[in-house]
Amino acid sequence: MQQMESRLMYHFSKVVNASFEEAIEQVTESLQEEGFGILTEIDVQAAFKKKLGKDFRNYKILGACHPGIAYKMIQADDKAGALYPCNVVVQEHEDGRIEVSAVDPLMMFLMIHTPEAKAIALEASEKMQAVIERLPAAVMPAIAGVA
Repeated sequence: MQQMESRLMYHFSKVVNASFEEAIEQVTESLQEEGFGILTEIDVQAAFKKKLGKDFRNYKILGACHPGIAYKMIQADDKAGALYPCNVVVQEHEDGRIEVSAVDPLMMFLMIHTPEAKAIALEASEKMQAVIERLPAAVMPAIAGVA
């Protein structure tokens, strides 16, 4: 079952060594280094409070786009724009861990069945994975009795 789950992953994720706000800054910088810009920013915590009257943890969705890749993909399939932007989530879990998750563009564009689209999606996927890999990983505390 574990092998099947890994093939179905639709995101890249990492728990980071940063505060919530620092993580947003780090993600923004990492996205820029790979050529992405942020088109949208959704403050889920504020939206839930305003629209539902519900308290929620820190949770932001950044809508990222790589203009060169977007241009090529829309040239390959004029409906591909319906799948944009590539979302990146920064969230603070109940235990205080800060996690960054980004959609895997390869999984996002699987429904476009052309070799050109697959190659473009693979390029985007590699760039998004590099964004996440560049972030500083959180140091996990040592477990007593484990060497």
